[in-house]
Amino acid sequence: MRRLYVVGAVVLGLMTGAPARAGAVQFGAQVSFADDADVGVGARLVWDLKSLGKGLDLITSFDYFFPNEGGSLLGVASVDVNYWEVNANLAYNFRTKGQAHPYVGAGVNIAHVSVGVDVLGVGGRADDTRAGLNLLGGSAFGKQKRFFVELKVELEGGEQVVVAAGVRF
Repeated sequence: MRRLYVVGAVVLGLMTGAPARAGAVQFGAQVSFADDADVGVGARLVWDLKSLGKGLDLITSFDYFFPNEGGSLLGVASVDVNYWEVNANLAYNFRTKGQAHPYVGAGVNIAHVSVGVDVLGVGGRADDTRAGLNLLGGSAFGKQKRFFVELKVELEGGEQVVVAAGVRF
């Protein structure tokens, strides 16, 4: 539990301290596909951290997933699963002259799962929140880097592989 608080403090520090040092900020919407949590939708903020070094971005995101688990069993029992993640990643953008702008990075994630079970009107709920690390690579496309695709491997926390694609404004 102590590790969760330390990672949470680091994430909040990055998310609140970075804008003061950042250049341009872009908001984005994304669709994610994960090997464990299925399909998700989310939002991201990308801060250009030119003052810390050329090619550095802080990418923060929130995804709400729709896991396949859940449903009802013969009308007697029902299961409800909710899952979401918060991520903060530092990314290095490679310099290119083309329309593709590749990047690699690492960061932290906080994953939360909540499972509710109801059997014949008697139910219960269990929640778990875990922190972990991310390794990621992706590419933004176009002159303004409006479109992106990203592959992220989550170590601990979400413990899954996530492919995200979307648009930044």
